Amino acid sequence: MHVDTTTSALPDLRSARKFIVLAVATVAIIYSLILVGGIVRATGAGMGCPDWPTCFGRWVPPTSEAQLPANYQTVYADRGYANTTFNVRKTWTEYLNRLLGVFTGFAILLTFLFALPYRRHDRAVVNLAFASFILVGVQGWLGSRVVASNLHPGLITLHMLLAQVIVGLVIAAIIRACRNSIMSIDVSRMPSKVFPLIVFAMVLGLAQLLLGTQVREAIDLIAKNSDYVNRHLWIDNLPAFFAIHKYIALPILALNGYLVYQTAISVNSRLLRFLGALLMGFMLSTIVMGMSMDRLNLPMFAQPLHLFFSSLIFGTQLAIYLVVRGPYQEYRSRTEAAAS
Repeated sequence: MHVDTTTSALPDLRSARKFIVLAVATVAIIYSLILVGGIVRATGAGMGCPDWPTCFGRWVPPTSEAQLPANYQTVYADRGYANTTFNVRKTWTEYLNRLLGVFTGFAILLTFLFALPYRRHDRAVVNLAFASFILVGVQGWLGSRVVASNLHPGLITLHMLLAQVIVGLVIAAIIRACRNSIMSIDVSRMPSKVFPLIVFAMVLGLAQLLLGTQVREAIDLIAKNSDYVNRHLWIDNLPAFFAIHKYIALPILALNGYLVYQTAISVNSRLLRFLGALLMGFMLSTIVMGMSMDRLNLPMFAQPLHLFFSSLIFGTQLAIYLVVRGPYQEYRSRTEAAAS
């Protein structure tokens, strides 16, 4: 992405490029963490480490049960974690998830530090990066509460939603840092109705994501009650809101397809065409993964991918909205000034 430094809205070219590259990499890392988190949940590895921040009392977890005290199950039962049995696969899956979480925190810290050159030119970039850094600390604390609560479903949902907020802040910082280049996009032909529809699509997408987490919680409960057997019966025992989550996907796809089409025919921008193609690709991938879960009795590979692609939808919608909002606001201001 070209960065225009001909005005005072940006720091020097080198600093701007460093920030944008690092921030884009941070977005990729956050989404990788969301994917790994989905794998942790799909494999039932969430309590692979029954304590936090250590794992079985160690900073590096054991590789076999023989490395643990003989009474470790009693110790954790006294702490409220009944039936704690060491499983090397689950333990190291959760441990690697935590390591990626720490790495993500450092990436967001670096993103904030690399945003500091903007403090004299565009304070909003620094504020957005700083907000993401503060919230990643909150996210770490919330992760500890998830473990302490023995994977309370409501806290897991809040943990996921906060991840969407954090990645949204970093995306907003990137768009803001590229403001000068983006402001040159001609949006004069874009219908005004597109903007409230984009906001509605984003709200609807988040609601669909939240509804999906409720479906996931219901699946977890059914799986636990059936001792994780008879997987082919889990779908049939899901509550009625599963049908809402399933059948509302096509209207949401149609709405986003209409918005992508309107943007493509009214704005000559390779960036927006690229973002539109990504959005439709993520939506179709989400639906395919959802259909495979429905038709193939919840295959383990489909669950984290379904969450991963659905998370990417909101970030892409937000990027499209932010890219067109600035130029459109400036266009409206010029039009109103000319009319007066």
